[in-house]
Amino acid sequence: MEIGCGIMRIRKMIQVFGKALVEKTAELIVVDYMGRSDMDNMQSLERKWQELCCKASDVEEEVKGEEMSGKKKRKREVDGWLKDVKKLSPEIDALERRGSSWRLPLKEDPVGKLQLQVEELIQQSHHFNGLVLDTYDKIGEPCLPTKLFGVKFEEALQRIWPCLVTDDISSIGIYGMGGVGKTTLARHIEYHLLEKNNYRVLWVTVSQENFSITSLQDKIANVLGIRLSNRDEEEVRADILRGAFSRMKRLVVLILDDVWEEFCLDRVGIPLHPNKCRLILTTRSLEVCNRIQCQRKFDLQTLDKDEAWDLFKYRLGSETLLQGDLDNIAKSIVEECGGLPLGIITVAGSMRGVSDICEWRNALEQLKTCSIGYDEMERDVFPILEWSFNRLSKCEKNCFLYCCLYPEDRKIQREELIDLFIWAELMSKRGSTSKAFDQGQTILNKLIRVCLLEETRDSEGDDCVKMHDLVRDMALRITHGNSKPESSRDDVPRFLVKSLGQEHSIVALEQEEWTEDLRAVSFYSQTLKGIKIPPAWSPNCPKLSTLLLSRVSIKEIPDSFFRHMCGLKVLNLSQCYNITELPNFVSDLVNLTALILEGCGGLRFVPPLGKLKQLRDLDLSRTEIEDLPEGWESLVNLESLNLRECWAVRRKIIPKGTFPQLHRLQWLLLPYGRVQVMDLEVLNQLEVFIGCLPFTDFYKITRWPKYYNVYINNILTEDPFYDGDSDCEDQEKQLYFHQFKLGRGWNYLPDDMKSLTIEDCEGMPLI
Repeated sequence: MEIGCGIMRIRKMIQVFGKALVEKTAELIVVDYMGRSDMDNMQSLERKWQELCCKASDVEEEVKGEEMSGKKKRKREVDGWLKDVKKLSPEIDALERRGSSWRLPLKEDPVGKLQLQVEELIQQSHHFNGLVLDTYDKIGEPCLPTKLFGVKFEEALQRIWPCLVTDDISSIGIYGMGGVGKTTLARHIEYHLLEKNNYRVLWVTVSQENFSITSLQDKIANVLGIRLSNRDEEEVRADILRGAFSRMKRLVVLILDDVWEEFCLDRVGIPLHPNKCRLILTTRSLEVCNRIQCQRKFDLQTLDKDEAWDLFKYRLGSETLLQGDLDNIAKSIVEECGGLPLGIITVAGSMRGVSDICEWRNALEQLKTCSIGYDEMERDVFPILEWSFNRLSKCEKNCFLYCCLYPEDRKIQREELIDLFIWAELMSKRGSTSKAFDQGQTILNKLIRVCLLEETRDSEGDDCVKMHDLVRDMALRITHGNSKPESSRDDVPRFLVKSLGQEHSIVALEQEEWTEDLRAVSFYSQTLKGIKIPPAWSPNCPKLSTLLLSRVSIKEIPDSFFRHMCGLKVLNLSQCYNITELPNFVSDLVNLTALILEGCGGLRFVPPLGKLKQLRDLDLSRTEIEDLPEGWESLVNLESLNLRECWAVRRKIIPKGTFPQLHRLQWLLLPYGRVQVMDLEVLNQLEVFIGCLPFTDFYKITRWPKYYNVYINNILTEDPFYDGDSDCEDQEKQLYFHQFKLGRGWNYLPDDMKSLTIEDCEGMPLI
């Protein structure tokens, strides 16, 4: 943690009182000079801040020392206290860093406020009563996983547990068909191990897609909390992992979930030893257990009739009353699931809240006739999952299928998914973006309730959804045309979804895969793997609506590539770093609703966009474009324009009369100091605005957006509000004045402003 440890000298400071007071006096109240008592307060603040910083450094050092043992974790109150100290640091450091400026919340005495906060934090540090607690290797207490059902599962857990305390057992394999509960059983083992202080449990989901020794090494390094260089050889990376395992103070249990193929443990860097490191793996194949030489192997079987019924009733919930004929029909439905837990859970989720016996009878008939193929997986799993899929509305089906455009095991942010639903026009029209988002949230909640999606959060704590790998497999089979679903009558879209693997190389697109009936194409790579588009090639894909080529390396897209994609709505090329310009034919994609080029660091040219009257979202952020695309001002349906961090854009003034044409614009994000808006009426319609305004006009604004960061006056070389450690909420509703003469307009400051920065402005008093 970096905390400033002193205040050097304050050259200029300005204090602005709240709007209510300003309105009464009709003038800005400025503290002209700092009196003696103020200087004493500053010196007192400096001394106390130094005391607090030293205390924080001692606490951080002690906590890290305890955490290194692997047996302790910092208390929540200690972690929160350290974060509060860190959060306070930028405000105090600003006195030295900014010199002639002071950035502060309004309606507060900055020195007095900071002094009180520092003193409060010092007092808090005196009452910790210990800094750490015993750890379970995770933040917070271990979470009890999904309830286990069935004697066989309880027996398996009871048989596996002694193997973990036997001196000569270092590897255990759990195998069984997909959806039988292998991961759930492994989660229970993890939970019980976490209750013991002498184990360190590491969980890694391996998966089938993009498996390689390198990718597995990266995942293990991530849970170990170490970094591996991509430049190092495989053997060097394995040595680093072995060293990390050897430094563990406790017995490590490594759980590898969803293993599909054999690999050499030593080649990865997993040093199995009964007293140092043990392995538990789950797989669908007994052969994998044998080839990895698991010393104990446990076969998970499906539930018997009574166990399946108990699980069904548990997941159905008490809101649905089963009695009489309805009870018998429900039992018949459960029998069709063949004792498979995933199938039972999915069916129960789909029938939750249904009370009409006619619907239950119809569901039973549909389940009986649902058939996809002949091998074990298709016969036992996919029909049940597809039955639940067939009960969705057409809109819900399409939204669900679009989730499989993302990689396996990906935690997909809900907002990102809903954006895609809106762009691809999968949902019925709504009058506003907020109403469309409400509809998208409702659809995702429905898919979660029927167990086709799982709720989760990403590392940043954002709400996400995730597809079980079997559910995703089912969706891919439907969209690839490999199944014969009842839903085929509803014109199920055809997708092309490909992973580009882990290795750094160039992959040429296979022309025969780009068929006339394609609706969506998604290529993705974990390592920015490159793709090569054949020159002068024009895929005949008139129905193609969505093209996702994000995070792949593309040097050039031939002008012919989009010629026969007249129906394209979503073009996402975000983070395609090597592309320098878009082909001219993009100008003719008149049905395009979203053009997403965020993070294309080499992109310098975008062709004219004036014909794209349906475009709703234009994201050019973090590109090297040197000017706004020709014709952008005529995009009458545009709702979001993002030019953040487009530092190559020459200083440009957007003239009056531009934005009234863009009457649907709700988000306007501009690079600071590079693009200046003269047409201030635009702020009356915006929900979000980030950018530059002229000082002579800013006080004419009658309605400020809900979210704004506004820079007023001269050019800047960097974003004045950007702080890599700040949350978005901390950056909301800010004004930044730079190099102008203090004077009129102060009584027009917005009521809800959170922060005001005044830098190098005439009329600021010297201190």
